[in-house]
Amino acid sequence: MLWKRKQWNDTLEKGYPHIVIDNFLDEETALKLYDECIDGAPRGGWTNFTRAGSNMEEYNDLVYCEKGHKITYDLMHSGEMCYELEQLTDMVGLMPDPHLVGAGYSRFKPGSDLKPHYDFNWNDRLKLHRRLSCFLYLTPNWKEEYGGHIQFWDGNPNEKKNAKIATEIAPMFNRLVIFGNLVKGPVHSVRPVKAPNELQRTSIRWFYYQSNSTYNTDDPPHRSIYKTNEYTHTKLYDE
Repeated sequence: MLWKRKQWNDTLEKGYPHIVIDNFLDEETALKLYDECIDGAPRGGWTNFTRAGSNMEEYNDLVYCEKGHKITYDLMHSGEMCYELEQLTDMVGLMPDPHLVGAGYSRFKPGSDLKPHYDFNWNDRLKLHRRLSCFLYLTPNWKEEYGGHIQFWDGNPNEKKNAKIATEIAPMFNRLVIFGNLVKGPVHSVRPVKAPNELQRTSIRWFYYQSNSTYNTDDPPHRSIYKTNEYTHTKLYDE
């Protein structure tokens, strides 16, 4: 992921840090995720999100989704992935959310969109600040004219009349978009979906967090305490 570091730094300077990676997973896995999002996730777990004219469907209890659960906890929440994200962004101590608060699958039906907004910044269950968002788009054979682009703004149009869309990214199949969560930014939206025949814009989402807390001064950090602090820690085998 380090090969995307220049794109990250360039867009960070502009106020909407992000990278785009195409063909992120093998095609078979991405197709299975799509099938699960459309037909495999239990119907009872879906919710409908609406706010200020926005509309989308969400499903975040991936314990009931075999493929989504495996990709999330074997890959996206792995130590290797967190390390790669840290190297990309210089954000130290990134942690995934095992509870997937606000994350998981999402679906946009034709006519649906998201109005300009910036994301929630605090996970009250984890007591941590949100720093990164990852979206993997899943609908096969998506076309530019179907819309559904994620749009990054150069300001908040709810506050600045001259704010405009700075860049937008189409939700093409198996495309991963990672963007940073800033203070009151980046302001982004989703272009209205204009897909034919009830084709839906689908994705699976993961969020990453970072703590800025310090230790309890009444219980400062220490190693495991034994009768004596003398110890050895040696390799069992020669390499």
